[in-house]
Amino acid sequence: MKPKYLIASLFMAAFAMAGCQETAETYPALYITEAQVNTDKSMTIDTPPAATSFTVSSSVAASQDIDVELEIRPDLLEAYNAKYQKNYQLPPQGCFELESTNATILAGYNTSSKVNFVVNSISEFAEGVTYCVPVAIKSASGDMTVLEPSRVLYIVLKTPVFSKAMMMGPNIYEIHSFKDNSDVAGWSQLTLEARVYMLDFCHHDPYISSVIGIEGECLVRFGDVKVDKDCIQICHESYQPAATDKPFSKNRWYHVAAVWTGSSWDLYIDGQFASGVATQGETIDLSQKPFYLGASYGRGRTLNGYMAECRVWKRALTQAEIANNMNYVDPQSDGLVAYWRMNEWEPYEGGKNVVRDLTGHGYDAIGDSSKPEMIDTKWL
Repeated sequence: MKPKYLIASLFMAAFAMAGCQETAETYPALYITEAQVNTDKSMTIDTPPAATSFTVSSSVAASQDIDVELEIRPDLLEAYNAKYQKNYQLPPQGCFELESTNATILAGYNTSSKVNFVVNSISEFAEGVTYCVPVAIKSASGDMTVLEPSRVLYIVLKTPVFSKAMMMGPNIYEIHSFKDNSDVAGWSQLTLEARVYMLDFCHHDPYISSVIGIEGECLVRFGDVKVDKDCIQICHESYQPAATDKPFSKNRWYHVAAVWTGSSWDLYIDGQFASGVATQGETIDLSQKPFYLGASYGRGRTLNGYMAECRVWKRALTQAEIANNMNYVDPQSDGLVAYWRMNEWEPYEGGKNVVRDLTGHGYDAIGDSSKPEMIDTKWL
């Protein structure tokens, strides 16, 4: 075929395809409006009763009234958790309700009136647990098709975690029971976690504010000779990747986690991956040098701010596990070796204080202050 005829043929084919697209038919189908954008919808509950709402839509204007029946589907939550790596739970019965299990799309319209979902009580909610209620289209008049990907809306119930946090600075915490303890040596995997609220960053060389860990072995810290004083990094001998060039702000809470997987040393900020470096299969030893909260390197390089939710794990947490449990975790969780919430303390000999290890393993943190300063916290 000559070039000019080839071009003409291609033009006619493109024109024909465009014509087909313009005349493509839309078939009538129902879906939960909000589920078209996201499969889940979050609601934050401070003081019940609290409510959120959703609607049901039709892909075409209704030729006559469409009555839609809705239902709660607890059986769908397990598969949803597995698919999206969540650990949501069903809330206790009786604390929530659909104000109506019916929605109507009036003739000539595409969208129903709002359906309210109400949480009446959170008195039986467990601390740190995120709850979820799957709501689905059960049936509709006229045997209309339901778009399966948007049949279900997962309503996620978020409640604040109220706790306290400990002021660091001169109040350095050391884990004496790690020293010379073979149970905390030779680990192929490790995760360190902490919440941190900086009042200020170190202004003198080497500009380091230590968060949690052991100098030269496994440490989360702000600043260094080559790292800005308000940027966080993780270090292990020569593995010292800065987390991000974006500085941390003062006077706000962050969650930080450092994960030694056996093949990488990774840092997460507020549940999101920030930086990492490949490793060569080395193991971690917490028994040879002092392990500190809020200090390092001979009780120096202290942190000017508050800390809470400090944890040590003998396994590499996934991104989903970190993101799902920043505010609280079950002290008996698999692989959790030590857990200091930093929300209460007891007097200790020598004018010091002790923060107990909630796991029951006995790795209590001994602090330098006789009366540590604390603040109230509220996290979602």
